[in-house]
Amino acid sequence: MKSKQFISALFALVVVSTTGWFAWSSYYGSGSGSSIKEDVDGNESLSSQVVQDAQRVTLTDVKLRSAGIRTEPVKRGDLMLTRALPARFLYDDSRHVSLRTPTDGILESVLVKTGDRVDRDQPVAVLRSPSIGAARNRILASQTDLALAKRAYRWEADIHDGVAQLAKLIRAGESVEAIKKDLGGMTLGDFGGQLLTAYSKSKLASSLAGAIGNAADRGAVSGRLVQQRLSEQQQTESELAAVIEQSLFQTQQSLAKADAQVRESERALTIAQQTLGTLLGATANSTSGLDVSPNDPDVSRLTIKSPMSGTVELKAFSATERVKEQDELFVIADTTGLWIEADIRGRDWSSINVTEGDTVMVLTPSVNAPPQTATVYFLGRQVDPNSGAIPLVAQIDNTAGHFRPGLFARMEVPTQTIVDAIVVPESAVVDLDGQASVFVVDGDGFSPVAVELGSQTDERVEIRSGLSVGQAVVVAGAFALKSELLLEGEE
Repeated sequence: MKSKQFISALFALVVVSTTGWFAWSSYYGSGSGSSIKEDVDGNESLSSQVVQDAQRVTLTDVKLRSAGIRTEPVKRGDLMLTRALPARFLYDDSRHVSLRTPTDGILESVLVKTGDRVDRDQPVAVLRSPSIGAARNRILASQTDLALAKRAYRWEADIHDGVAQLAKLIRAGESVEAIKKDLGGMTLGDFGGQLLTAYSKSKLASSLAGAIGNAADRGAVSGRLVQQRLSEQQQTESELAAVIEQSLFQTQQSLAKADAQVRESERALTIAQQTLGTLLGATANSTSGLDVSPNDPDVSRLTIKSPMSGTVELKAFSATERVKEQDELFVIADTTGLWIEADIRGRDWSSINVTEGDTVMVLTPSVNAPPQTATVYFLGRQVDPNSGAIPLVAQIDNTAGHFRPGLFARMEVPTQTIVDAIVVPESAVVDLDGQASVFVVDGDGFSPVAVELGSQTDERVEIRSGLSVGQAVVVAGAFALKSELLLEGEE
């Protein structure tokens, strides 16, 4: 029994010894323990330099060119944070018009189609309407009345000037023959004959009175006859003065009435034109409808013209169709400039901080076009009851024609600016085993440096720790360095 126990103990000892010998050979024979060894002074040397060299990446010139490595020094700067808002393109109100029918009628012809380019004042349709004909007829009648009133005024003005000149000559005592010669072809009307007759009588009475006075001095005539002649002279002079005053007054009154008639005719024409202008509405400035010609054989026809240069975005009717007042005929727009409208909802009201003239970025994933800037035009004040949002409208250049009204987009709107931060391009940051890192220039190679990220945009990232100003950071080709580092690790 004791011999069996002894044999078992001896076998176990042999197994343990053999296992220990293989373990010792494997450890020291493979050199795995060479990371720590004694130097000539007996000091222990850590393997940190070996580890650092293992993380450092060195590339040949060929690989450097192939990887497209580009570096930049680390700088401080401002980082503007943004929020992406859903947006849609709209027509610019100042470059868009809905051309509507001014009144009921029939489209005699339609001269353009959807997609056509039109110039300002280019005819786009012809409308026939009895209402327009009646309004134009009132204008023609008012124009005729005004022309007659102006002619009557000129007649009365000529008479007034002639009578005033005649009265002046009479009061100066000119002879009838001299007066007729001076007046020449001046217009006097009935007043010329009345004044000259009264003046002739007065001159005759004065002549007789003078002659009879001389005869009385010689005793040839009685005193009674002299008194009679003097009385006649005074009477004719009074009658002449009365005729002059009455003529001047009547010519002044007639001139004033003629002037009032001109003003009334002008007002009637203005009212008639305004009536037609109101009837035509927005088309008044784009047609010759207010300039009615008396030689026009068809005053009920209206040529509708484009009020602006642009493209026909919509054509709603065809020729011979009957249209009603305010029916939309065309939509004409200049789409080289558009609006883009984003909705700012209640949760974003306090964070969005933009004013008129600020710049926002517009992205259109559905269109093969690069991001483009737009300028804030206005920020709405009224909340849409359906969406609970206020509109943010920006103006965007569309000269290239990439965008169309109704297209959806994304608007990057500024929310906050981080001032004086260390920032690097987003392309410089790579993920190494779950740790955000960047590659920095290290001699003739590149070494990864772990960093703590802060806020970031689509293009730049805030670095809160890990880098210092002036370090050269790889901003292009970092992924190639990461791949090279992983390959070296596998080897």
